[in-house]
Amino acid sequence: MRLRTWASWLLGSAAALLLTACGGGGGGSAPAAPASGGTTTPLTYTAKMSVTSGEVGVGRTLTISALAVDSNGVDVSGNTTFDWTSTDSAVATVTPGAATPGSAVVRGVAPGTTTVQVVATVRAADNTTVQLPPQAATITVVPASALSYTLSMPAASLSMSDGQELPVKVTLLDSNGSDVSASVSNWAWSSSGTAVQVTASQNSATLKASNGSPTTAATASVSVSVTAPDGHALAGVIAVTVQKNGAAAYRVVTTKGGREVNALQVFSNRPDTFTARVLRHDGQDVTADFDGAWTYAATSATLSATEAAGTHDATVRTSLAGDTGPVQGSLTVTAVSSKLGERRSATLTVTENPLWALVGDNQDPMTLLLLAPVPVEVTARMKHLGEDAQFTACKAWAWSSTGPVSLSPSAVMLPNQVRASGTAAGDFTITATCTAVADNTPLKVVFYGTVK
Repeated sequence: MRLRTWASWLLGSAAALLLTACGGGGGGSAPAAPASGGTTTPLTYTAKMSVTSGEVGVGRTLTISALAVDSNGVDVSGNTTFDWTSTDSAVATVTPGAATPGSAVVRGVAPGTTTVQVVATVRAADNTTVQLPPQAATITVVPASALSYTLSMPAASLSMSDGQELPVKVTLLDSNGSDVSASVSNWAWSSSGTAVQVTASQNSATLKASNGSPTTAATASVSVSVTAPDGHALAGVIAVTVQKNGAAAYRVVTTKGGREVNALQVFSNRPDTFTARVLRHDGQDVTADFDGAWTYAATSATLSATEAAGTHDATVRTSLAGDTGPVQGSLTVTAVSSKLGERRSATLTVTENPLWALVGDNQDPMTLLLLAPVPVEVTARMKHLGEDAQFTACKAWAWSSTGPVSLSPSAVMLPNQVRASGTAAGDFTITATCTAVADNTPLKVVFYGTVK
């Protein structure tokens, strides 16, 4: 991220932090250079965690992250050591992420509940260190045979401009990487301050930024929580900075088939792709201005991403052997601009070799033509731990659609196939669902397309 001022977020806690060098409520202080009047203004620091309540299965992993900033708005995570601990390592362990400062991987060991803590120690410009109070998240571990659930956040932090309205979507994923957001209805959103107003509907929200100051930025933490289908509470936080009035704000957007995504599934014999670009607060695509090195950092050692030459079209692969998995982690895309002095990131949750999954064989997005109304075969295929599986491994196949498209049985009458025909110009979706015979796991794949 670009070094920005988080003054209004930290202002309320600054007085308390100045009274106690060790700090409370996530802050700490260190000496700073004398101000123009000859006095010394202590520099204060604050830490935040992206997850406050999470869940993971025995033998599976959950990625969490922490962020450290100073009272001048500088993201100092790169100059910070993050010491992670689990209060009960017999339930879950935690290890630092190697690729991204502040990230960590929680691994479930046995069913139960534990608290994962992080202590951030900041190294200041004068080489002194400041240890911040611990930040904590409650982690529930479920049996290996049970589905676990996680919130896929679009980013740990966002930059906005005064008056900007930004749609944000958080996805509830199961341990197979399937989107189950629609299966629950008790989503709750909130903002910690007036700098960001939240208008929410289920797992989607519109953030409206407000900051009339021409000299300083304002901040707020946007919290989202939900009760997963298994009854466990999940909660996460997005740190939002509203730039000073008149200043631009930037964000990295990840898309697939032209639509924004924050989660992917990859298989041993089937990689996935996405495109990254940078948008300014007014919607202008400014990817070309981010002329520095773009990086793709994965928390999983078996996950990698490579760009096509001359583009920011990325192919994501797993090196897991077939019939092994699943592994669920994160992939962070970071774009750097030497021209603008900006550094922005976005994060995707990636599931490698899901236990069960449905995938589509058709082009994404699909195109149906009104002038040549020939039905197109749409096929959903079963995957088991990265390997192809017979459609008979799934039962209760069902198909549905939205938009100007009609569905009819396939020519060979297979339950995992239908024929699609366009009925008018416009966008459509086709959804296939079934239930895995082996363990009754519900599965779903959505096809997106346009009738022209």
